Order: sequence, then structure tokens, then C-alpha cells
Amino acid sequence: MEASSPPWNNPDAGIHPLPADPGEVAASVRAATRCMNRFPYLGLRFGARGDAFARTDSGYLASLVPNSHEYVVDQARWLARVLASRGMPRWLMECHLDLLAEELSAALPERRADFDKLGHAAAVLRAERQAVIPQDAFDALAAGFVERGGDLVENFGGLILSAVCDESCGLEFAVPSLVGWADNDGRFPDHWRAALKELLDQARRRANPQLLRP
Repeated sequence: MEASSPPWNNPDAGIHPLPADPGEVAASVRAATRCMNRFPYLGLRFGARGDAFARTDSGYLASLVPNSHEYVVDQARWLARVLASRGMPRWLMECHLDLLAEELSAALPERRADFDKLGHAAAVLRAERQAVIPQDAFDALAAGFVERGGDLVENFGGLILSAVCDESCGLEFAVPSLVGWADNDGRFPDHWRAALKELLDQARRRANPQLLRP
């Protein structure tokens, strides 16, 4: 995003509350940028449109914090479910919420109690993911994928694993909406795609089906 670009310039995002405080705006944008950088997949698949939505999602989430913990969690889980069906597993939302809480608390420490609600929402998503695949297994499977296929798209193995966790929690489109893009002929080399299929099989065998219908 160029410095001169309006941070919320995204007509496709619809109309919803967004921060106006300059410090809050800047922190929200930084969190979105850090999330995009952590997950290059977002830029590869969604390009500038993905960047615009990451910023407005940041702003929307930041706008929730005057409400109760329960409301913030409900809204974050709702948005995470919507995005998971569009190729953005809920691990992305979990990480985005953590980054947003960190950036906002650093920028506006007097409001840390409010911003901690975002971290709490991230913790809820994390607990749901780890109930399906524990973190040590999650990390080991992701590392094995990189060893077999190479780190062509940083953190993509974790996204596959997260999509399987989402699938086990009742989000039936989470895996195909992600794998359909990655397994496209010609997009990635055959050895990487084979490693991806192996990871998907391993994850489904390892997953503890929770069937937590959102």
C-alpha cells in the first residue's frame, strides 16, 4: 500500500464501522501488512484485492473492541468461518487477531484491556484448531511438508493443516477451496503438489474429528 492511499479504500468490503483514530488506523494497517507478509499465499492468490480486504478486516475487527468479550469472539468466529470457505483457513484469522492485538496495544497502551479481547478471540480459534491437531503434531507435519516439497510458499503447510482442522469442525468447503488453487496444473512443480497431497492425507489421518458445527 502506498503511503498516500486511503487505508480503508475498498468499495468491495461493504459498509461497516472502521476506526477513525490515527493511531488505531495505523496499527490496524500494520497488523494487516504483517499478516500478508507472514502468509505470501494471500498475495499470490488474491493480489491487491487481498491486501485491501486484509486492511478493512483489520479495521472491522478493531472496531469491535468496545463490545463484550463474547461479542468480539462471536464476530471473529463468524468472519473466520466465512473466509475459510473462500480459501482462507481460520489459522489466518487466529494469527491476524494476535497481530492486531499486539499492534493496537503497542500504539494505544491505555486501551490494552479492550484490545486484549482480540487476543482472547485468537485464543478461542487456537483452542479449536489444537483440539483437532495438537500444536506439536501441527508443527511436525508442517515441517515435514517443507522437507519433502520445499518452502515454495511460506507457511502453506500450516494452512493445509488448518483447513483440515476447519473441515473436522464442520466447514466442508475449507479444504477444497484451498487445495483447488494449490493443485492447479502448472502453478507448482509436481514434487510440491505430491508433498501437498501427502500432507493432506497425513493431516486427515491425524485429525480428531470434533464435528463442532459452527
